[in-house]
Amino acid sequence: MIIVKFKIDNGGTEYFDYAWFKDYGEAHYENGESITDKDIIQEVYGQGRSDEDFEENFNEETNTYTDYDDDIITVHKVQEMTQKELDVLVKMGVLYR
Repeated sequence: MIIVKFKIDNGGTEYFDYAWFKDYGEAHYENGESITDKDIIQEVYGQGRSDEDFEENFNEETNTYTDYDDDIITVHKVQEMTQKELDVLVKMGVLYR
């Protein structure tokens, strides 16, 4: 299980958002064969958008996605997470199931 930290640039103001993926480990991300930055961003921020629309707004060179508010979204960090850590982050309202 992995936790993903996103960096979002909203016109010069940066903040972070988080998501988690149950079916992937850090090794899946590091080898780039199972899941990539693009896959992660599309899964979290591409909901409700067509694949064509997502592709038009994803920059392959910088691995960044520009959403409908012109926020620039990148994967900042990916790391392993235990079930106990997930439970704590859910309880604190950082992550949702």
